[in-house]
Amino acid sequence: MPHRTKAARPAIRRTVLALACASLASAAWSQEDTSQPAVQKIEVTGSRIKRIDAEGTSPVTVLRRESIQQTGATTISEALATLTSSNADLDDLGGSNSFAAGASSASMRGLGKQSTLVLLNGRRISAFPLADYQEVFSNLDTLPLDAVDRIEVLKSGGSSIYGSDAVAGVINIITRSSYQGLQARVTAQQSANNGEFQSQSAALTGGFGDMANDGYNVLANVEFYHRDSFFWQDLLGDVNPKYRRYSPSLGAPSTYSYPGNVNFQAVPGCTNVNDAGQCLYDRATRFEVIPPTERTNMLVSGHMRLGEDMTGFAELLYSRIEAAYNNPYALYGGGPNVDAGPTVWGNPTTGDSKTFYYRMLPVGHPLNPTDEEAEFQYRFVDAPSDRRTTTDQYRFLAGVQGVWSTFDWEVAGGVMGGRTKDVNRGTLSDSGFKAMIGDYKNGVDPVDADFFNKPNGYRIGQKNSKAVLDTLFPSFGFTGETTQTFLDGKVSGDIAKWAAGNVGLATGFDLRHEKMKITPDERLATGDIVGYGVSSSDASRTFGALFAEVSLPIFKTLEAQVAGRIDHFPGFPTHFSPKLGMRFQPIPELLFRGTFEGGFRAPNLTESAKSTKFAFAPGISDPQRCDQAGALADDLAAAALALPADDPLRAVYLARADAVQQNECGTSIPEITANNPKLKPETSKSFTLGLGFQPIRHWSGTVDYWRIYRKDEIGLRSIQEMLSAEASQPAGTINRAPLASDADRALDPTFQLNGLNGANEFTTYGVTAGAITSVHDMFLNLLRTKTSGLDLSVKGEIPTPAGPLSLDVDTTYTIDYRNWSTTRDGWGDNLAGRYGTPRWVVNVTTGMKTGDFGHSLRYVWNSSTSLQSDFDDEEWTIEGCADARVPIPASDCKVRDYHRWDYSIAYSGIKDFVIGLNVRNLFNQRPPADLRALNFSTIPPDAEDVQGRMLKLSLQYKFM
Repeated sequence: MPHRTKAARPAIRRTVLALACASLASAAWSQEDTSQPAVQKIEVTGSRIKRIDAEGTSPVTVLRRESIQQTGATTISEALATLTSSNADLDDLGGSNSFAAGASSASMRGLGKQSTLVLLNGRRISAFPLADYQEVFSNLDTLPLDAVDRIEVLKSGGSSIYGSDAVAGVINIITRSSYQGLQARVTAQQSANNGEFQSQSAALTGGFGDMANDGYNVLANVEFYHRDSFFWQDLLGDVNPKYRRYSPSLGAPSTYSYPGNVNFQAVPGCTNVNDAGQCLYDRATRFEVIPPTERTNMLVSGHMRLGEDMTGFAELLYSRIEAAYNNPYALYGGGPNVDAGPTVWGNPTTGDSKTFYYRMLPVGHPLNPTDEEAEFQYRFVDAPSDRRTTTDQYRFLAGVQGVWSTFDWEVAGGVMGGRTKDVNRGTLSDSGFKAMIGDYKNGVDPVDADFFNKPNGYRIGQKNSKAVLDTLFPSFGFTGETTQTFLDGKVSGDIAKWAAGNVGLATGFDLRHEKMKITPDERLATGDIVGYGVSSSDASRTFGALFAEVSLPIFKTLEAQVAGRIDHFPGFPTHFSPKLGMRFQPIPELLFRGTFEGGFRAPNLTESAKSTKFAFAPGISDPQRCDQAGALADDLAAAALALPADDPLRAVYLARADAVQQNECGTSIPEITANNPKLKPETSKSFTLGLGFQPIRHWSGTVDYWRIYRKDEIGLRSIQEMLSAEASQPAGTINRAPLASDADRALDPTFQLNGLNGANEFTTYGVTAGAITSVHDMFLNLLRTKTSGLDLSVKGEIPTPAGPLSLDVDTTYTIDYRNWSTTRDGWGDNLAGRYGTPRWVVNVTTGMKTGDFGHSLRYVWNSSTSLQSDFDDEEWTIEGCADARVPIPASDCKVRDYHRWDYSIAYSGIKDFVIGLNVRNLFNQRPPADLRALNFSTIPPDAEDVQGRMLKLSLQYKFM
């Protein structure tokens, strides 16, 4: 080491002290804790201009590798869930109910997965090949966690720098660089309460080459993740007792069973018969708590010196995900006392509505000993019922970067994309049902004598061949493919020297061509799968952008950031996204900052280009038929109650009353949605104002106010509102069947009510319009959202005899969150504090390093919310709770505060080994009951309710 003279030491100390203060200030303002002084210019998310001080005008949170490991996160999505500004949108745990199974998305500020931009090393990653209905998003599950160095989160809009989709913020996942060595890491996790919730991961990371000495560096990482499946059957005993109180049928067996019930008596061969002689089925054996998955993620990146001022680089990201969902077996129920109503869906090829009717067993059937049709309840436990998705995604890029004069420059190009194969089984085929069981006719005419007893057809409760089951329950699904090629470039550097400092400039371009094709198989495309909708797309486009950013030092203490980006998408006017940011630091211990930015989201290919969606809108009330149906249902109920309790017609009348009411006042309507080439981009305005402070050494904090207003949101009109104004809708928008074919007029010919029979019953109550068969619509720029709040961060450390104790507080307070209502023609209620939007989200983390041990204790708190959503949600108000089927008092008509403590410990006393233990939910606290999610269901709504204390063990070994 060079000898330092005594005279040089004061200057050295002053330099070191200055660098240390600059580093601490930077850590304070950017919410990043680092022990190394910033000594070179770096590019921080939210700006293209490199600078020594990592902090710019925008609030940026940094999650470093060590802090991510302390949270116990095993995946990128779990790591992002620790952010107070993040909220759940889509994850692969519940993907079976989405159009995009097997994927996880990011969302910030409650603005959705299409308004949060995800980057890997500053560039976009491929979209998931299947849209979630019309939403196109980045799949977080394709990203390897072990390769991550840090995650930078820009908590304000970023469209002026990064373009479309950055309305709510930007998540930039940055991988390790210049890594040398070989390291292996394995983890295993499970619940300490019940041994379930098991997952394992393994990662191998290697790097070789030194840029300074060898002129190159290569990083390679491969990561495997496995998660086990299990069902509710084994965990119902652990469920919150409050759930049983408000849903007495929770966990109860079902009379939809195997080999079934005929006239509510067990079919011979049933092994679980109750005292009433009914065959029962334990449905919890087939309700999955956690679905299984297998993931393989790989990242290879490298840099090579090509000259004194030039470096080449390349990067390959590849992921393969196999996700599985084991679904409940298909049900069948026919008869007036059986609650399996008709299923309405449609043929996407013709646009026609279709209705499947559950019919009874005919006279003469081997299982029907009576002289009239017999009611029947059944579960197809011999048929497959699952969903499998296999996804391959990739990104390859290569480029050159260098220095020219005082400017840094970079050019890169590449290709990214993916393919998803989504295969489903376990839903009836319309044609297969008719071939293997029989024609359900129009729901009225008598079924054929061989219904459910066809030669070579399906046999109830008996062994059926694979050919029969495959015909009745064929495989069906989608194939999604997406590709995007790109070329981008940028240059940045100082362009002028002012008295207050250097003027920085960054400018560049971005050119892209994208394709997206979502193809349903033939059975879905022709409407052969009972009750299933369709999403399809086949489109491409080329688009590009130019951007520029200037850093202006107005005074030594005042700096401005001015940025703008011009994006051009075919079919839309060129869009300009501006940004103005200010940074004022009058003294080293105090910083003021603020931004104003315009953002946008361009319509994606499923919204604006050629595509079709065929789905179902549930719970629709028909204004032209509901009141009349209610009057008929009231008369039916009154007639039933006038009969003796043991009269069999009493149950028939009551079942009929329920069916009439449901069919007209709460039915599912086929909804056919087309793309709209005339869509405009969604636009937004975001504003932030904050301050950073360092009152004493080793303590710092930030407070930032944020506000986002988004308009021209792409969505669909409310079907209920369209029906209310049916006369003003264009022809072909709302389609109805002829009144003469109305199934609600058909009753048992012997049925008499007030002198009316089945031939004229419903029209006598004033019905003049046929039943709705379908509603046709297209995507429109309809909606708006506005939200605002405060982010608070405090960081510091306290010296103790055992070592410094660190403290990190991260808090988000939502002031308001409002959606535009076309019904009100104004804003809805403030949803902050309402269901799903807690006002307060707080994370507090403490850490201490003592010798070979590192400790971390984390506290998570979410404030309580009501069960009500917006103003039109009357069911979950205090009054609605009190009027529920099982009345809910005001004290339980809310989701109470959420509290959780997590602890982690790491031991590094063995050479090259690090052993870690993370305990999630240290004190085994049960999360608050969510009665809205329960909604009187037979299955608990929340896996975390039975998860309890979670243990995660990790072993890390560095070979070299």
